[in-house]
Amino acid sequence: MENDPNNADAPVTKAGLKAEFGKFEERLDKKLDRLLSQQANVILEAVGETMEKKLDEKFDPVVTKLDGILKGVEALQQENTVGAEQLRRHEDQLQKHQVRIAKLETAPV
Repeated sequence: MENDPNNADAPVTKAGLKAEFGKFEERLDKKLDRLLSQQANVILEAVGETMEKKLDEKFDPVVTKLDGILKGVEALQQENTVGAEQLRRHEDQLQKHQVRIAKLETAPV
């Protein structure tokens, strides 16, 4: 007599049970692995969001202060550029005055 899975009156053998339990165990392992993987992903996402929030809370004040410092540095650079241009104009004007004074001093009276 053959072991027919569609026949309810067929006797169950130890080998048949082992085979069925083996298949069931494989399916169960796959489902559990998938569920554990999904659960791990959810936990990792939650941890990532928490870490991101905490980092934002820590670094936002620092970045805000650095923005203020950077604006101050940019203002000083611009002021330095304007001052250098003004200094060059004054030096050019002094050169012209020196030439005029030299001409006046050497001119016959």
